[in-house]
Amino acid sequence: MAKAKVLPLLEADILGVSRIVRQADRDEIEGALQTPIEQALREGALGYKASKIVMDGKVLAVFGDAPHSEGVGVPWLISTVHVTRHPKAFLQVCKPEIEEMLTRSELLINFVDVRNTTAIRWLTWLGFEFGEPEPYGPLDVLFKRFWMRRTPCA
Repeated sequence: MAKAKVLPLLEADILGVSRIVRQADRDEIEGALQTPIEQALREGALGYKASKIVMDGKVLAVFGDAPHSEGVGVPWLISTVHVTRHPKAFLQVCKPEIEEMLTRSELLINFVDVRNTTAIRWLTWLGFEFGEPEPYGPLDVLFKRFWMRRTPCA
């Protein structure tokens, strides 16, 4: 099986990726948060590290993390319609990328739309913990806070 590649997210990628964002991710970003998808991608690309996952020349997802406060980072991921064609290749690169984020931040924390059940299953598989649903964003849509702490060295 071919492996997915993790490459830097470039400004030149943003328009093309914005056209193929998975509907649940688009609903979360544009609907609940009232942020145009291109703006969300541009803001993400300005983070500490922003990357794309590519398989067979197709972008499966873009992701990154940004510092929030001392020791706290905000991970994010926006998937495309191509992620469902290559789920194993996608999942293989996710855990090492989260581990790398945890070298930069002791705590990773963000929110996920409760309607985005695919993202919640993926975050659970990665080992994130969840809070109870709570209103979030300008429309007070229900989101769950999720987080992961760096495992202390023995």
